[in-house]
Amino acid sequence: MRPSKWAAVEQERELVVRTVGALSVVKGLCDRLGLAEAVDRFCPIRSVAEYTHGQVVEALVCNRLTHPRPLSSFTDWGERFAVSETLGIAACKLNDDRLGRTLDALAEHLDEVLNLLARRALERFGISIAELHWDVTQLSFCGSYQEQQEGYAQVKYGRTPKRTIERQLHAGFWLAAEGAVPLRGQGFDGNAEDVSSVEPALARLDALRAALPHDSPPLVVGDSKLLSAGNVRAFSERRLRFLCPHPKHGPLKRRLAALEEGAFTPLAYASERQRSGEPRYLVQESTLTVGSKQLRALYVLSLDNRDAARAQRQRQLARADEEIGKLNRGVPQRHRTAEDVQRRAQTILERRRVAELVRLEVVDEGGHAQARIKRSEQALAAAEQLDGQLSADQLFAASKRQHLIESRFTDFKGPLQVRPVFLHSNKRIAALLAVISLALLLYGLIEREVRRALPALDTAEQRLLRQRIGRATARKILDQLSDLAAVRARDGPTRLAQPRPIQQLLLQILAP
Repeated sequence: MRPSKWAAVEQERELVVRTVGALSVVKGLCDRLGLAEAVDRFCPIRSVAEYTHGQVVEALVCNRLTHPRPLSSFTDWGERFAVSETLGIAACKLNDDRLGRTLDALAEHLDEVLNLLARRALERFGISIAELHWDVTQLSFCGSYQEQQEGYAQVKYGRTPKRTIERQLHAGFWLAAEGAVPLRGQGFDGNAEDVSSVEPALARLDALRAALPHDSPPLVVGDSKLLSAGNVRAFSERRLRFLCPHPKHGPLKRRLAALEEGAFTPLAYASERQRSGEPRYLVQESTLTVGSKQLRALYVLSLDNRDAARAQRQRQLARADEEIGKLNRGVPQRHRTAEDVQRRAQTILERRRVAELVRLEVVDEGGHAQARIKRSEQALAAAEQLDGQLSADQLFAASKRQHLIESRFTDFKGPLQVRPVFLHSNKRIAALLAVISLALLLYGLIEREVRRALPALDTAEQRLLRQRIGRATARKILDQLSDLAAVRARDGPTRLAQPRPIQQLLLQILAP
C-alpha cells in the first residue's frame, strides 16, 4: 500500500535540523585534550547532578568558538546549535545559575586545570616550547566592583595603550612559537604595571615545565617590560634565556649615535619580500649591564628603515621651508610682530618635527619681520646616525615572531569577541578568563593542525584550500564550517546535511 500525501508531510515534520558549525571539530579537540575530565578531576560534583562542571566548561569553550556572544544568550545558542546531539547537554539546562556555579568551582582550581591542559596540549599534539612568547593585553569592564575577593585579579582603574583611564583587568598569555599556540593565560590587577607581571608568569611557567619530561630551557621573547633589574634576576635564577627590545630613551640614543656604521655586519635574517635581495639588516654586538647582571646586547641597523627615515626627513624639511615661505609672504598684509612671526614659525617646525635640525631666526626686511631657517649639518648628521638603528625588537627571527602573540590578542578580542565584561564577581571573571584562555588554545590548535596537514594533501585538495581560505587561519577555517548543519529524524541518528567539498576536507583533517 502506497503512503498517502499526508503521511509524507507528517514524516517530513519529524526531521530536526540544527546548526553544527565547527561544534563537532571543537568537541573532538576537547576530547583529545581530555578537557572535561581535567576539570572534573579538580572540580568534582555530587553524583546526583545531571551534568558535571567539566561538561559545562566544555560547553562554554565550544560556545566561544562557534557562537561568541554574551553569556546571557547562552541558552539561545544551545537551542540553535546541535548542542544536545554533540555535547549531550539539554539547552534548557544551560541557565545562568548552572554557569555561575561552574565558574565558581573552576575559579578554585585555575592553575591546576590550566597547567594540566597546557601540558596535555604539548604532549598530545607534539608542540615544542623551545621558544616561548609572553605579553599582556587589557580587558575593559563596566560596573563599580567596589567589593572584590582577595586572591583573584582585581578590576581597577588603569591607563590603556590609548592613554585613557579605564576600569580594566590585564590578561597575560604564554604562547609557543611553534604553531603560534597560546598555552595558557592568567589575570592581573587592572592598575598593575606590565613589568610586574613577568615574575608571576615565570612562576606559572615553572609549574608547567616541572610536569614535563626534562627539556632544555626555552628562549623567552617579550617586549621591553622584560628588561628590569628584578626580571633579569628572575630569569638568571631560573637559568632562562630571554630576548626583548630595549626602551629607546635618551641614554640609548646617545649610545647608538656613537656606533661606527662601518663596524656593522650583515644579518642572515630576511623578510619574505627580501628573500632574493642583498641583506637589509646589519648587526653590531656589545654588552649591557642591568642591575648586577651583564647582558649580551645586539644593535641592529635596518637599511630600509634608515632610507625611509632619511627620505621622510627631507620631505618634512621641504614642507617646513614651503610653509615658512607662505608665512613670510603673508606678513606685509598683516603687519605681524617679530614675536608673532617667531611663534608661528616655531609651531611649523615642531609640527614637521624638524625643530632640532634647523636654526630659526627672525630678521627685519623693509620694516617687516621675516622668518629664516638654516639647516644644522651637525644636527642632521647626528640624526642620520640613528636612522634604522633598532634595539632588540628587530633582533633576528625570534624577535620578529613576537607578532604571533600580538595576532592572538587580535583573535582574543576579534573572532572570540571578548568585549567589555559585565560579571559582578571578580572570582567569576577569573574563571571566565580561564575559559577564554582554553578557547584560544583550541583556536591555535585548529590553525596549526590544518597547516601541518597541507604538505600531505594531494594537488587537488591543496588547490581547493587555497581557493577557499587562502592562507589557513583559524578564523577562515571556522568561517568555512559555520553553516554546517545536522539533520536527524526524531529519536533517530544524526547526520551531517551534505557538507560542501571544502567542509569535507576540513573535517577530514580536524576530525578524522
